[in-house]
Amino acid sequence: MKNLSILIAAVLLLGSCRKDVDDLKISGSEQSGSAMIKENQNSLVTRPFKASLFSTVDTNPAIPPTACSGDLPGFANPGYFLHGNATHLGTLIASSSRGQDVTCNLSFTTMLLTTTVSGQLAASNGDLIYYTGSDIIDASGFLTQTSTTGTITGTWTITGGTGRFNGASGSFTINGPVDFITGTFSFEAAGTITY
Repeated sequence: MKNLSILIAAVLLLGSCRKDVDDLKISGSEQSGSAMIKENQNSLVTRPFKASLFSTVDTNPAIPPTACSGDLPGFANPGYFLHGNATHLGTLIASSSRGQDVTCNLSFTTMLLTTTVSGQLAASNGDLIYYTGSDIIDASGFLTQTSTTGTITGTWTITGGTGRFNGASGSFTINGPVDFITGTFSFEAAGTITY
């Protein structure tokens, strides 16, 4: 009977030790699961990007228009603010959604205004997306004095951002009308963003 009592005590003792080991394994699994969830939250995901935007001229005298090279001396493009809506951004904060031509060239031969641009888009919560791009503007109507409008097409590359867009990348194409009298344009954009 004494041996049976020792055997039962040993089984109970081993069982309680086994429970502690199992508890450690479960706790370790939960910790590793939490780490996996946290790692997945930090993973970059590529998503579709769409926008419907229009510009207004930035008249700030501290930021002069970009002088264009090419066939029309004195021609310059002002900076601009962007207004409208974009996926992942909501309604843009226009006062912080700005762009500026880095270079521009107007050619009578091709009847094209080509530009390189740089700027940022401000989400409704203030997070920013930075972009650079290249645009081609059909200026044939303007140069032949048959129209005051043209079309803009281009590709803009996402080069980073702030907040949830920190480290963002991607690109989107733009396509829309340009008004040479007001110096404004509007476009639909489609592409992808990774953040």
